[in-house]
Amino acid sequence: MSRTSPFFLPQKEIDTIDSMNEELIDEIIGQSVDIYKVSIDNTDENVYGESTTKYYEVGFRVNCLILFNEPEIIQDDFGADENASIEMYFQRNNLSSGSLNFYPEMGDVVDWNDYYWEINGTTEPQLIAGHPGYNHSIKATAHRARLSSLQIEERPR
Repeated sequence: MSRTSPFFLPQKEIDTIDSMNEELIDEIIGQSVDIYKVSIDNTDENVYGESTTKYYEVGFRVNCLILFNEPEIIQDDFGADENASIEMYFQRNNLSSGSLNFYPEMGDVVDWNDYYWEINGTTEPQLIAGHPGYNHSIKATAHRARLSSLQIEERPR
């Protein structure tokens, strides 16, 4: 089955939309995150594919739009705890082209606003003209991670 292109939306228009959005995110808004991918070669796993210690590759900076969700306080038998999350919106063409060649995945760690965030999942919710061949953005959701579980920095004593 061959994929068709939208009749009233030529490739030139798609390129213009991508170019304007890339300039908006990179030059005007200027939000960025540092991303650390799990190093599969250095992380040992057990029979179940799990690991008690994860090692991460060298981080790199990626421009994106960030939505910070209001933190909520959770009260349980062990006391109060704060739960916070963010949503990051990446431009798909910006990630796949150039030196990045990156796709956010579950388990990646993000450094933003002096906290570490672990990516929960990704979706591609925005299609230009509703056409599946023109995926425009990638949405990644993340929750705030504890330093003790990441082993990225030495915890203060």
